Order: sequence, then C-alpha cells, then structure tokens
Amino acid sequence: MKLEAERISFSYGEMKVLDDVSITLPEGSMTALLGRNGSGKTTLLRLLLGFLKPKNGTIRIDGKDTGDMTDRERAMAIAYIPQSTSIIYSYTVLDTVIMGRAPALSLFQRPSEADRAKAEETLKSLGLWELRKRSVNALSGGERQLVLIARALTQEAGILLLDEPTSSLDYSNQLLVMATAEKLRKAGYTILFSTHNPEQALMNATDVVVLSSHKLAFSGKPEELLDGKVLENLYSTQLHIEKIDTGLNHRIVCVPR
Repeated sequence: MKLEAERISFSYGEMKVLDDVSITLPEGSMTALLGRNGSGKTTLLRLLLGFLKPKNGTIRIDGKDTGDMTDRERAMAIAYIPQSTSIIYSYTVLDTVIMGRAPALSLFQRPSEADRAKAEETLKSLGLWELRKRSVNALSGGERQLVLIARALTQEAGILLLDEPTSSLDYSNQLLVMATAEKLRKAGYTILFSTHNPEQALMNATDVVVLSSHKLAFSGKPEELLDGKVLENLYSTQLHIEKIDTGLNHRIVCVPR
C-alpha cells in the first residue's frame, strides 16, 4: 500500500505544529522519520492514523482520501506499533496478538477460530510461538515489542507505523526489532518509523523524512544525508559521518566532531 500526505498543516489552538508538510511512502518502503523533540513527529503519526484531522491538506492510502474512509477501513489499512513500554494488563501473548483482529469484528463479536489461526500463524512467522502462553508483562522489552508488531500484523494492515520502536531496548533487541522490520518490508509492507538515532535511519531506511521547525526539511534517500549538512542543521552540531566496510557488510557511524 502507498501512503501520501499532501500539504498537511496542523495546530493545537494557536500553536502551530506542522506547516505545509508533504511526504510519500511508496509501497514496500521503510521510511525513517527524524526530528528534534517538538518537531511534530508524533503529531504526524497521529494524523496519518486518523486520530487527528489536519487543518489543511489531504492524506491518501492508495489514492483514496482517508477522510472518506471509516475508522474500520483505516484500521484495516494502517496499523500502529507504540514504543515498547510496560503493559498494564496481564493477558497472554496469544490473547494480545488476537486483539489485532478487532477491526475486522463487529461490536461484541468474539474472535473466531480463523482469527485465532491467523494470530498463531503470525506468532510462528516471527519466532514467538514458544512464548504464546506467557504474560506479556513477563517478557523482555525486545520480546514485548515483537508481540506488538505481531498484533499489528494480525490486523492485516499493509502499512505499519512504528513510534520510536527501539527507544527503550538494549542493543541486541534494537537489532532484532529492526531486522524484523526489514523482513516485513521485503514481504511488501510499507513502514514508517520515528527515531532519534540518525545512524538507525541511515542504516535501516530506504527513505528518510526530516522535520524541523514544524516544516519538512528533507525527504529523500539516506545516502543523500552522508555529507552531514541536513543533519548538522537539524541537531545544531557539527558531525562526522562515515560509511565503514566491515568485509561482510557495512556500518554507518555518525559522531560529533
């Protein structure tokens, strides 16, 4: 699925948050969303999800204006994966993932055997089957984040929005979550993830969007950021960005000068 936002503006009262922002997420892409605190990243995600309505502009999924879609239609097209945090309920992993079927059910309708089978299939595909009977609160941060991704996949939406998916994870779990996201991209999902880590954007994304002062400061390919100019302006810091070939693959490091 293709997701487009055209000339989006939004304000909270008199406080402008986004001003004339346009982005395109091609089908099968993984786009990183960079920006300093308060730049409008979370607001943009909420607008794309339909939680907020833009003051101006249009959001389209496969060419259809999301303003003309029902909440259920949007939920069947686009799914949200929040930051990995403690979950206040103690449902099992399987029950949590089955909740992803909610948009396909009518009010008070119970999940069917087919819904359960979809959840089980998703858990197996992500290597989470052995955890199905455990409480989500008994999982590590990385495992819990993968369960939230599994719940979104069970929703059967073609577009996934991840809000700082690795912000509270250790390094190994960061790698695990981003590798899972790349696997999903290759399977045809369209992915947008916000991050405060420019190296993560440069290493993992097919496309990058940068918000600064409530406006679109950059939209393009990661390699276009390697000269450092856009990121230096964004973070008000001189940076050294280098691509390192390890022999088996490459790494990109971004450090202050």
